[in-house]
Amino acid sequence: MKPLTEVLIQIDDAIERYQTLDLKMVSDQSEILQQLTTSLYDLAKHRVDYHEKFNSVYLNSQAKTNAAKEKEAELRVPELYKIKHLDRKAEKVADTIRTTIATNRQR
Repeated sequence: MKPLTEVLIQIDDAIERYQTLDLKMVSDQSEILQQLTTSLYDLAKHRVDYHEKFNSVYLNSQAKTNAAKEKEAELRVPELYKIKHLDRKAEKVADTIRTTIATNRQR
């Protein structure tokens, strides 16, 4: 599995390339979409790993309440929060690229 930092760099790179691309360049958009979706797959693998770490901290916590256990797990596994939010935003970009590709292919 690729390191998380490498996956995040690839996602950033794909989004930056898309932002500066002429929207009529369908083949380039397809390449960007491929990079983005494969990076999202790699991110999902990391999400599973960090979710397991989060659950371990949560279940082994000595805190008395569920809220305190959750807060401890969030503090000890901050990567999960970052991954969840980046995943959602990158998925929206991927959806936008798909829409743009479909629109420009019809022309």
